[in-house]
Amino acid sequence: MTEKLICPVCDRTEIETNICPNCDTDLSTIRMLKQLPILENKPSNKKWLISLLLILLFIGILVGSYSGYLIAKNNYDASLEALQKQANQDVTNVDNVEETKPKLNGCGGFNYRIKSGDSLYMLALRFYGDGSAWHLITEANPSITSPQNLEIGQLILIPNLQESCKQF
Repeated sequence: MTEKLICPVCDRTEIETNICPNCDTDLSTIRMLKQLPILENKPSNKKWLISLLLILLFIGILVGSYSGYLIAKNNYDASLEALQKQANQDVTNVDNVEETKPKLNGCGGFNYRIKSGDSLYMLALRFYGDGSAWHLITEANPSITSPQNLEIGQLILIPNLQESCKQF
């Protein structure tokens, strides 16, 4: 027994053939589709897939954060190592360092802007030839409360030494 169809074009009912007698529409494709078995639509449980994707996303965020930390740490270590190497090189390049601390006469000086990597020891070594003369810089600059409180861009006074001043 053939199933009776309804024509989708002219809405004629109870058509038993593959051609609509009213509008000559071919109904063979519709008839084949109607003969296919009907499958039940089971609701798919995709919660596990969503959970898996969220776990992978979380792991990706953790891995990305940790690798960013490692990159930053390596860059910091490399720059710190380069600064230490430069400081060691500067210390070894100094000739005839006097054992006595130079004395400040208060005869002027010059302004210096702190740069990255500067320390009071390195500034005293550069300008006085003796790193242990850093206390002269702190005495001339009341804004320096501690040798660790140097800020990049800070303007400080590097006082002249007594030996550098002309006596009138």
